[in-house]
Amino acid sequence: MKKLSLMKKLAGTQWGANSGILKQVYTGAVRPVMEYASSTWTTASKTNKGKLDKVQNMGLRIILGAMKSTPIQEMEKTADLEPLEDRREYKAVLQGEKMKRLTTHPLHQNLNKGTKNRLKRKSLKHQVKDLQTEYAEALEADPNCCETLVSDVWAPRKSFHEVRTDVPGLTAKGEQSPHVQKALAMEMIQDRYPHCTWTHVYTDGSSENAVRNGGSGVYIRRPNGTTTSLSVPAGDLSSNYRAELHALITAAEHAAGEDRSRQNIVLLTDSLSALQSLLSGPTDLPTRQLDNCLSTLSQHNKVVLQWIPAHVGIVGNEEADRLAKGGARLPQPHNSTSYKEAKTLLQRKKKENRKKRNGDYNPQEDPINKLDRRSQTTIFRLRTGHCGLKKHLKRLGLADDAHCECGSEEQTPEHILQNCPHLETIRQKFWQEETSVGAKLWGPADELRKTADFLAATGLRI
Repeated sequence: MKKLSLMKKLAGTQWGANSGILKQVYTGAVRPVMEYASSTWTTASKTNKGKLDKVQNMGLRIILGAMKSTPIQEMEKTADLEPLEDRREYKAVLQGEKMKRLTTHPLHQNLNKGTKNRLKRKSLKHQVKDLQTEYAEALEADPNCCETLVSDVWAPRKSFHEVRTDVPGLTAKGEQSPHVQKALAMEMIQDRYPHCTWTHVYTDGSSENAVRNGGSGVYIRRPNGTTTSLSVPAGDLSSNYRAELHALITAAEHAAGEDRSRQNIVLLTDSLSALQSLLSGPTDLPTRQLDNCLSTLSQHNKVVLQWIPAHVGIVGNEEADRLAKGGARLPQPHNSTSYKEAKTLLQRKKKENRKKRNGDYNPQEDPINKLDRRSQTTIFRLRTGHCGLKKHLKRLGLADDAHCECGSEEQTPEHILQNCPHLETIRQKFWQEETSVGAKLWGPADELRKTADFLAATGLRI
């Protein structure tokens, strides 16, 4: 509660930090306190957990400048914050996935036993088993197919390959057009790895809904002009990351198996996460396998792994992408899954569930995020209808009449923005052409600012 008071000092409804800054304060300083060791007390009563949920609801109202009556789901959707109960359940099932892979831990054997259901109770084991059913599509059901989780042991690096993740001139994602990104990437490839002296190996991976039926594609182009195309399945339970790693492993094994040596080989991939995992040191079985394959290949060849931007029209990358999609349609082997991959698959499933709940709305792309505090508060309140206009105040028992002063109809956001005759002159100053209420509340940032300025000019308290 003290930290919520800090958020209140940062902003009011008409002044101060915007919702993005307030959300950072909440997720960085408030929520972690409420979630500390949540997997150990996730079976607490609804009453006790509800007390924490109320704190999040207060935080949401501060972040968005919302009225107390605003529906919680609307606030969570706009602020892009999950319900605390969803996060607690995710951490509980993640704890179960960890215990599956810690074969020497007492909880490993306990979770594999059946539950005692004579008495009505809910232990962590009960909850984990229920949640594993809910997340069955993204989880490995057979404990024997779960990769054992072991402590990281330092070992000297055996590989002599180089990993590069830079492309000169390339800026942050979304700042440059695909044509510019392609031109920069092609220039880099030609400068660093000329076609006449380097073998270019393009790799890509994909999976169905990023959780299953993975496919890996490899497209090899040699200095003499010959090419090789490989399309292989990556497993029935596979993330995009695993499919990308499998593509790199397939490429390294194929190149090492060719009767050639003293080559210059560059593996070109759009998977930055795969290269970063190599740089930080192999932690799971696929990454260790890739490191070993690269070590073998590097013994008699110069090997470089180079990141390139995805889906910008680079011919080799597009061909590898096509081959990866073909691999996803092949009969799939059943692979073991690591704890890291289980986390990725669970996060993807959780993201899908949120997307279904939110419909077509994407909070990351909402123009409301570009507004100042006053405008954000005004637009959000008008969107939900939970605002200081008479219809809502009448519903709360704070006004005797829901009708506007003009007397024509109830005072609602749509009436104020579109129809109120008393505000016609002010409306004409802001909108010379007819504009729908949807555009005024959900349009681009400039349109939203215009709406907020119009409300300020009317003198109405929203």
